[in-house]
Amino acid sequence: MEKLAELILIPSPAMGHVAQMLELAKLFFRQNHHLTITVLIMKLPDYIDAVSGPFVDSVAASSSSDRLRFVHLPAADPTPEWSSKTRGHFVYRLVQSQRSHIKDFLISQSSGNKLAGFVVDMLCTPLMDVADDFKIPSYVFFTSPAAFLGLMLHFQFLEDECQQDVSLFKNTDGSNLLSFPSYAYPVPPKVLPMVLVDRDTWRGRFLDFARGYRKAKGIIINTFAELEIHQLDAYKKNNCNISRSEQDQVPLPPIYPIGPILNRSKSKSESEEAEIKNWLDQQPTKSVVLICFGSQGSLPLDQVKQMALALDNSGCRFLWSLRQPPQSNNAQFPGEYTSYSEILPEGFLDRIEIKGKVVGWVPQLKILESIWCGVPIATWPLHSEQQVNAFQLVKEVGVAVAISLDYCERNKDQPMVTADAIEKGIKELMETNTTVREKAKEMKEKSRASVIEGGSSYLSLGKLIDELLKNAAL
Repeated sequence: MEKLAELILIPSPAMGHVAQMLELAKLFFRQNHHLTITVLIMKLPDYIDAVSGPFVDSVAASSSSDRLRFVHLPAADPTPEWSSKTRGHFVYRLVQSQRSHIKDFLISQSSGNKLAGFVVDMLCTPLMDVADDFKIPSYVFFTSPAAFLGLMLHFQFLEDECQQDVSLFKNTDGSNLLSFPSYAYPVPPKVLPMVLVDRDTWRGRFLDFARGYRKAKGIIINTFAELEIHQLDAYKKNNCNISRSEQDQVPLPPIYPIGPILNRSKSKSESEEAEIKNWLDQQPTKSVVLICFGSQGSLPLDQVKQMALALDNSGCRFLWSLRQPPQSNNAQFPGEYTSYSEILPEGFLDRIEIKGKVVGWVPQLKILESIWCGVPIATWPLHSEQQVNAFQLVKEVGVAVAISLDYCERNKDQPMVTADAIEKGIKELMETNTTVREKAKEMKEKSRASVIEGGSSYLSLGKLIDELLKNAAL
C-alpha cells in the first residue's frame, strides 16, 4: 500500500481559528489524494471559553475521512497569572506550554507516513521550534489579510533592524497620515491596532509572531490575489527587508494566497440553526442586516442600548447576535445572556417581534460570507487587527461603509458610538450606497473565479501541495 504524505496542523485554540484550520484541511483533501492530516487540538478551559471545546468535539465526531485524525493534547494547568491579563496572553501561554506534549507526540508516532510539514496558526509560531528540532519544515497559516501580514513584518523590521519603538506610532498627530508598504493609501494613526502599538502586547507576543513568520518555509494566507493586488505585489517587492544579522540575504518566505476559505462546520444545534434559517427565509430578499462581532466580540451595556435604539429607529430588518461580555476575568471569552429583556430597552423585543430577531450565537459563516456572497459591510472593529482591516475594506477594497474605524474594546477612554451614528451607517449600507453594493458584487465574482480550476487560489494551492509532497519525498 502506498504511503501517504502526512501534514500536521496546529490551530490556535479559539473557535474561529480552529474552524478555518479544519476548512484548510478539507481544501487539501479536495485537491489532492496523497495527503493525510493530523490536527493537534489544544483546548481552552471551560471557564475561559465554553464554546470552542464542544465545537471541536462535534467536528471530530462527525469526521468520516480516514485521512483526517484529531489528537487532543493534554490539558494545560494554567497559573493564576495567565488569567490576570488578556485572552490573547492566556492563549499565548497555553500554546507555549504545549511544546513538550508535541515533542512527545512526534516521538511516539510510528504510522509510517512521511512527514510533509507542520502548519501552525499565525498565533502559534512558538511551536515552530519543535518542528525545527525534528527537522520538519514549518508553514504559517495566516488567517488575517495580506495587508496586515505586511504591516506586522514591516513593524518587526523597524523594531529589530532600525531600533525603532513602533509603539510611538500611536502618538502620531491624527492629522499626519502614515505610509506603509502594504497599504495603497496612507493610514490614519487611530486605526493602527493595539496589538502592534501597545508596547506590552507587541513586544510580549506579536513581535515574536512576526519573527516566526520570517523563519517559515511558506505562509498560507486566507485571501485571493484579486482582492489584495497591491498587498501581494508589495510583499514581493519588500524582500529587500532582510535581517542584517544574516550573512547571506534571505528573502521573505513564499506566500500562498488560497482563499477565500469558507467555514461550513456546525457551531450550534441543528434545531437552533433551523430556527434562524427559517426566520431568514421569511424575510424579503436583501432586507436583513446581520449584527455580529464574532466569537470574541461583545459590547458594554450602554453601547448595547445605543445599538438597540439605532435598530429601532432605522426600520431595517435585522438579525442580532448579542453576546455577553466576560464576567469574571480578563482572559474569558464572551458568553450567552440568559435573558435579553433585562439588558435591552423596555418594550424593544415586543416592538421588533416581526422585523427583528435577537439571538446569542449565530452560524455566522453559514448565514453570510460577505465577499463570497457579494454582501456589503458596515464596519465596527473591536479588537486585534480589526481597525486596520476596517480601513482596508472601506478605503481600499470599497466593499464597506464605516460606522466606526477606530473603536477598540481595550481603550478605557473609548467614546461611545451613538445611536445616530449607528443608524446612519445602517441606512447607508442598506439604502443609499449603491457603489459599495456594486463593488461587493464584483468581488463576489472574482472570489468565486479564484477557487475554480485554473483560478489564482486554485493554482496557488496546487503549488503548495506540490512543495509539501516534495518535502515528504526527501
